Amino acid sequence: MKKLFFIFFIITAVFAQNLYFDAYKNIQKAKRIIKTDPQKADRYFIEAYSYLKQLVNTSIDNNKPSANAFNLLGNMYLKGWGVEKNERKAIELLCGAAQLGNKKAKRTLAKLNVKCDKINFKELKQ
Repeated sequence: MKKLFFIFFIITAVFAQNLYFDAYKNIQKAKRIIKTDPQKADRYFIEAYSYLKQLVNTSIDNNKPSANAFNLLGNMYLKGWGVEKNERKAIELLCGAAQLGNKKAKRTLAKLNVKCDKINFKELKQ
């Protein structure tokens, strides 16, 4: 039973890591071409959003929330990258990332002058 759990854990971790890096790469590509090809950039952002949404929901379901995924998704909502700009949702996600120790999220929240309450991660499912 322990071996089966360990194998499941490894597969889940690899899957999550791939989703995160795929989303991160798409965001970087989109940021590079946003001025020259905004439609293509938007497609990259939408794909990244899809990956991050899946990763956030899976990580919450597995009781292992992903600080990096929360941070990236929060920034997407904050900047309106591939999603409708939504500062309230962005702050919730960034607060979740900060609660999990993400330093970038903490810096972003400090710039926004936002103090966070304790986050219930189940409420952050997308």
